[in-house]
Amino acid sequence: MHLLSSMATNLVNSTPLRGFYTKLRATGKRGQSFVELALVLPVLIIMLAGMTEVAFFVGRYLDALDLTREAARFASVRLYTATLPSAQYDCSNANAFDFYYDTSCIFSPPANSPSCVSAQFCNGFNPYLTMDLAHDDIVITAFTTDYNQADGKIEVAPNGVHPANGWAFSTNTGNGTDNWKYDCQGNVVTSTPYYTAARVNATLLQSADITTNKGFVAVEFYYCYHQVLNLPIISNIVPNPARIHVYTVMPLPSAQPTPTPQS
Repeated sequence: MHLLSSMATNLVNSTPLRGFYTKLRATGKRGQSFVELALVLPVLIIMLAGMTEVAFFVGRYLDALDLTREAARFASVRLYTATLPSAQYDCSNANAFDFYYDTSCIFSPPANSPSCVSAQFCNGFNPYLTMDLAHDDIVITAFTTDYNQADGKIEVAPNGVHPANGWAFSTNTGNGTDNWKYDCQGNVVTSTPYYTAARVNATLLQSADITTNKGFVAVEFYYCYHQVLNLPIISNIVPNPARIHVYTVMPLPSAQPTPTPQS
């Protein structure tokens, strides 16, 4: 009996059988690894796709923000009362200057760009964001602030919003759609631009250094971002297209009130 037991032990511990058992264990581990990979890989792909889409979105957001800064900087050194009939709007004609339209020209494609679908709306600083003139919009508003004797504060003057409801690209270039009032799915989401007299009074004029009459220009950009990857699983979570709304405010000396001469 002892002899049979010893022979069985020697057989199990023999080199061929040890290799066979080791191979079985290795095969089992590889099979488990494949199952785990099959479970985790879709999640990793979704995460990677999501991060890629977010990177594109942030890039477009920063591009849009830079454009508003350039437009506000352009407008800040110009005369806000310089206007033209809409028939004379032309971004490429230096002799036909309209404060609002020419400020919006910053958002147009560069000259000779394939994105120039309109001869009048070209020659700008925007090589990346292709504006959809049926959905995107630019709103430009000039503000004049003055001393209010009633409450002793510097505030937006009674007639200090130029124009009264802001200048909208979509309205003043012929189609009259006020795109900025809608989200990218066509739902009405607002009835006033972001910067109004009330917001200027509540934000800009609360600063301690605003102690004299000032002029300001606000440039707002409403842009519908279309997902680059366009994956349904992401579109089910985030609207596609999604609205990007950026804005910049800068001083506008031409809108600063001029003291009335004393007789």
